[in-house]
Amino acid sequence: FLVTKLFIMGNIIYKKPEPGRAVMCGLFDSGKTTLLYKWKLDKVITSVPTIGFNVEEIQLSEKATVMAWDVGGRSKVRPLYRYYAQNCDVIVWVLDSSDVDPQWNRFDQVRDEFHRLLKEDECEGTPVLLLCNKQDLLPKAMSPEEAARRLGVFDIRDRSIRVVGVSATTGQGLDEAKMALQDLLLVAKDEKLKGKSNIQMSPSIMAPVRPDYGVTKTQGNQTLERFAVIQNNTECPFAKAAKLWGGSPVKESSSLEDQAKANTAALLRFVYECKHNHASLDGYCLEVDHPSARNGGPRELGDCVRKLLTALSDLDPAKEFVMRVKYIGNRGWRFRFGGLDFFVTTFAPCYPRTSSRYAFGSQHAFVLLQPELSFARHQLPPDTAVTNLEVPKTIRDQTRAAYKAAERAYTIPVTTKYPPAEHIVKPLYDDGVTVIRWWEEEQPVLERAQ
Repeated sequence: FLVTKLFIMGNIIYKKPEPGRAVMCGLFDSGKTTLLYKWKLDKVITSVPTIGFNVEEIQLSEKATVMAWDVGGRSKVRPLYRYYAQNCDVIVWVLDSSDVDPQWNRFDQVRDEFHRLLKEDECEGTPVLLLCNKQDLLPKAMSPEEAARRLGVFDIRDRSIRVVGVSATTGQGLDEAKMALQDLLLVAKDEKLKGKSNIQMSPSIMAPVRPDYGVTKTQGNQTLERFAVIQNNTECPFAKAAKLWGGSPVKESSSLEDQAKANTAALLRFVYECKHNHASLDGYCLEVDHPSARNGGPRELGDCVRKLLTALSDLDPAKEFVMRVKYIGNRGWRFRFGGLDFFVTTFAPCYPRTSSRYAFGSQHAFVLLQPELSFARHQLPPDTAVTNLEVPKTIRDQTRAAYKAAERAYTIPVTTKYPPAEHIVKPLYDDGVTVIRWWEEEQPVLERAQ
């Protein structure tokens, strides 16, 4: 540990070590906050879902402490993990060992999110402590060995990893976890001194070539010219000033797969500008150029959206292939391309004037990919299920109130823990119950789980 403070005690100089730094990550309800305060206070506290983060200094031994950041596990927070991990010595990944219900495919999400984080440049070579929590729920809970195997830990060769089974409620394994964390902090210190010269990671996505067509409206982009009637008339307060890139012009009767191929280079460049050049870009607009999207209803639109996004996902250079996972309809899924998270919205001629997806007379259908980084840049407050429509104060309240005043009110989920895929393609009448399961080849129209 680095020495930063000197205390003179008589004639003896006492050197106090600087605390190590660890970030605690994992899906929501994995027990991160309970574990943090069991370490800190040696008691179980009643916690609520973490919106941002909690931070505490934990005593690991007589001479070692660590500043531990417990970061919320919701889907909109997880993309920020890499920023919290940037200056940390150890990543502590907390896993709910008892969450094995195949219906929800939560373990698939855990595995994808875990490896996604380790691939980030900011996490290069950072040691990992995997805490397999809720071991007190045996025999339902997986053993630490089984959890590590299913998570693919034994295939990781670019960093030090420790696996410990724990229970945040009973205290089982927490002393062993402290010792493992202390060991990994020493490993991190040693690697910093060596400059991590022995760490070999896969290369980052390089800057793609610039697209061979104008991507902005001022450059004559056809997609944005067609989308302008929606952008200029929607009640969204950010829309009119939003900086958008538009999709590639395609040949008539091109397949949706070919449309995806035509947009890959530009979308990758868009991602690069957002991530590396901090460009103030708010969205990438794709026209869904297919008769079914223009002339059909939500189910036909959904079929086209599935094919287009799947084709884009299959071309993702980050190789995450998010449209091929089994949990698209679950709470933790989100569309990603090039390592960037997107909020996805669709607009089409089929929607009536009372819909928030109304096309304002346009005869074209669109998919709008909005990077989550844009919402952070606009300082959009955390999502909430409660809306003050009478006296709107936050930008979210003002937006919802504006849509309601225009008689285009949309359903506000009763909880912020909702599956985002259910809101990408809306039904004709947003009653808060009907769900278009556009991500399934056979699209049943079902009622939303309450």
